[in-house]
Amino acid sequence: MKLALVVWSLALFAATLALNLRHRDFAWYYHSDEGSKIEQVVSGKWNFNHPMLLLRVSKIARDLSGSPRDPQSVVEIGRAVSATFTALAVVAFSLFAFQWRGWLAALSAGGALMLHHQLFELSHYMKEDTALLFGLSLALLALGLFEAKPSLANACAMGAACALAISGKYIGAVVLLATGPTLLKAPGKYRRVAFAAGLVAVLLIVNWPLLSDFTTFQSAFARETTFVVEGQKGSTRSIPHAQYWNVFIDNTTPAIWLLLALFLAARWGGWTAITLTRWHAVAFPFFYALMLSFSPKENDRYFLPATAMFTVLAALAVPDVARLFHRKWAAPLAAIVLVLSQLPSWLRYERALQTDDSRDLQAWCRDQLPADAVIAKDSRIWLPDPKKPDGVAADAIPQKVIASKFAADLGTNEQLLAQGITHVAVSESDYGRFFLKSLRPKKGEEAEFARRKTFYERLFREGKMVFERERGTVLYLHPGIRVYQITAGR
Repeated sequence: MKLALVVWSLALFAATLALNLRHRDFAWYYHSDEGSKIEQVVSGKWNFNHPMLLLRVSKIARDLSGSPRDPQSVVEIGRAVSATFTALAVVAFSLFAFQWRGWLAALSAGGALMLHHQLFELSHYMKEDTALLFGLSLALLALGLFEAKPSLANACAMGAACALAISGKYIGAVVLLATGPTLLKAPGKYRRVAFAAGLVAVLLIVNWPLLSDFTTFQSAFARETTFVVEGQKGSTRSIPHAQYWNVFIDNTTPAIWLLLALFLAARWGGWTAITLTRWHAVAFPFFYALMLSFSPKENDRYFLPATAMFTVLAALAVPDVARLFHRKWAAPLAAIVLVLSQLPSWLRYERALQTDDSRDLQAWCRDQLPADAVIAKDSRIWLPDPKKPDGVAADAIPQKVIASKFAADLGTNEQLLAQGITHVAVSESDYGRFFLKSLRPKKGEEAEFARRKTFYERLFREGKMVFERERGTVLYLHPGIRVYQITAGR
């Protein structure tokens, strides 16, 4: 049995990693957050906006590989680290499913998570989301092992796993809500001492730079807390909100919904027979989603831990299918359906990662746009300006480019024309926030918000659209691009 689990774990890890390492060579500057992480890995000067797990491991990987220090090489190493964290998390979740319900649940959880499009996409960014997922999955697995055998070694391992969750992102501290009651229930104070030792040791090892520059850490933590409480980029929303209900729908399938309902129904009335760790596992994704709904700072990727755990719970229901239909073949069939239900969305993201709308735009500018054109652009439009070389884009274009966070900040239509600007390139990833009913400006920024919205409304109404690529599934490669030609009197 142990050998079979080792073989399955290695095979699952290798397969997941191989899939997630594909197509990670897109430009480093497409993701607005990756540039600062590259700079930190190269310089060793940290901003502490997040704990240190991703950045420390990325720096170690870069140093060991001896790869160049240019941004593209560094970001591809960081993305490989993200992919590795995801593969390890998939294995840990699969082993947890095996702990609870055996081989069929383990195979179902591993296969469904390996092909889950959200895990697949986020593995391609040098971001902390997969580091958090890795830490949470390891903490869940360690918690189950400790509950089954509350030894000192397992207590120490659980503390170390919790430290990794906290070192992924600050919100990883939520695991302490689960480990606390389990530790208090366990006999003997030395187990709590062992847990604390593992927790503190790993926190110190991973986050020593953070602890040695506590002033910078305090400032960064206060900044992140403000974003969570108040929102960012000039906009906010009412709380609690229902945005994550849409995220749940987008990141699950009817097969998951049915199996999740079956799992809850099969346990209805028997919750007292479920161990504390398993009760926490069931409650976690619901609690996590509720917690996220009380922050105006919203993003699909924040939902990743809940997405993964909902998928695991669906896999745990696979053995119940046989009892429901009184047929032994029903459970294996349900497992196959669950895994294959992930394939259409996975293929959609696989295809999306192979195309690059910004490269298409650059080629269009070189081939179709007059060389003397002047283009104003939003921040998510990646056009290099040959008169302002910054080493960002590989392919130059002959046109002059004037950049701003929002093209709206460069002036009205008449003011743009007075500056010699002939075209405006805008991205839905930038202007889209002004047309979302769920968002509103922060207090004191209402006029600025309205001015920008008015600019885009007029541009769409009066400008002549000459290039368009719709916003796609992988937003950093398909941010929703429109280019408008502007003229006087329109």
